[in-house]
Amino acid sequence: MKITVLGYAGSGKTYLSDYISEKKNIPVLHLDEIKWDKEWNPIDDSLVLPQVSDFMAKDRWIIDGYYKYLFYDERLEKADMIVLLLLPRLTCFYRAVKRTKSRRQDGYKNDLNRWFVKFTLFGCRNKERRQSYAEIVEKYKDKTIVLKSQRQVSEFMKSI
Repeated sequence: MKITVLGYAGSGKTYLSDYISEKKNIPVLHLDEIKWDKEWNPIDDSLVLPQVSDFMAKDRWIIDGYYKYLFYDERLEKADMIVLLLLPRLTCFYRAVKRTKSRRQDGYKNDLNRWFVKFTLFGCRNKERRQSYAEIVEKYKDKTIVLKSQRQVSEFMKSI
């Protein structure tokens, strides 16, 4: 089983990916964790691209995160299931703020700043991203699951 999890910032991609990974014993790769260091500096693509490529060579995987230049089209094609987390803006913002506070305990730099707020509320929901998600639903309708509320996410998790 190969699963791609996409969605807005703060929608619960990592949480859901970890849940599925634990339930189904499928290795998981969180693109945010290999793209950024603990100070939120980007890690060079020459180091990131081979990690993603090697991970995708496995028979089973879960990959969460958007990052179009990290084999996006290939991830969608190879995935047996695509999960889109399109939860409400304020739900995602609340979760992102909560996550930011908890990450400080793990040694991450405080990333709650103007850019973060703007990206979480608006940037990741731009026209290009919304159009991209609509295209996924159209092109891969037989293997795409769209979850738009926490209730739907909870029901999906129970079904795993």
